[in-house]
Formats: sequence, C-alpha cells, structure tokens
Amino acid sequence: MTNNVKAILESINKLSQLLMAQLDVRIENTERDNSQQTLTVASSTNDTEQYSDQQLAKLVTERHALISQLFNTYTQEQLSVELPLINELVSLDNQLTSKSQHNKQTLAAKILKLKKSKKVSKLYQKY
Repeated sequence: MTNNVKAILESINKLSQLLMAQLDVRIENTERDNSQQTLTVASSTNDTEQYSDQQLAKLVTERHALISQLFNTYTQEQLSVELPLINELVSLDNQLTSKSQHNKQTLAAKILKLKKSKKVSKLYQKY
C-alpha cells in the first residue's frame, strides 16, 4: 500500500508543479500586457506552453480527485510513512494558493484599468 500512497502523492505533486508553471505563464502574460510590451518578446522568453482554461480546469479537477482519493482511502498511519511527500504537497499547495491570489490581484488591476480607459474614452466622445 505504501507504493500506492507514494504514487498518488507523486502524481499530485507533479500536477501541482504543472499548475504552478501554468500560473506563472499566465501571470507573466498578464503583467506583460499591463506594461504594454510586445508579444514577440514574450514568446521568445517563454518555454512553457500555455494551457487553455479547459485544460487548467481539467488539471485542477484531476488534482482534487487524487487528493480526495488519498485522504478518503488511506489512514493517517499509512500516510505518515510518506511524510516528506506530504510536506511537499503542503508546500506546493501553499505556493499555488499564493500564486492564485497574485494572479487574481493582477487580473483585478487589469480590469480596473480597462474600466477606467472606457470611462475616459466615453468622456472624450461626449465632446
């Protein structure tokens, strides 16, 4: 059973790392759009392929299912054997939460900027 626990934890950690890489790509693209840099520079420095929203949702769903399976199937004693992998899982989860929050703030700032520019353009159109 330890091998199953280890395999599931490794799968969860790999999915977490992939999600973090995708969040990094999205954050970079959003910040780059905010600073008005060209996309040619962005594509030359970006080694990771950007996933679609559906692909990201599928990864999140798969990760959630594996985490649920892990904690519903195995006891605390069985899980404690793989404590380093569980600690890595917790660390990756904290990083994902932090990056998600950063991405949310970046997108909120971008939306506010768009709203302000629309208001300004409407004011100019009145005159």
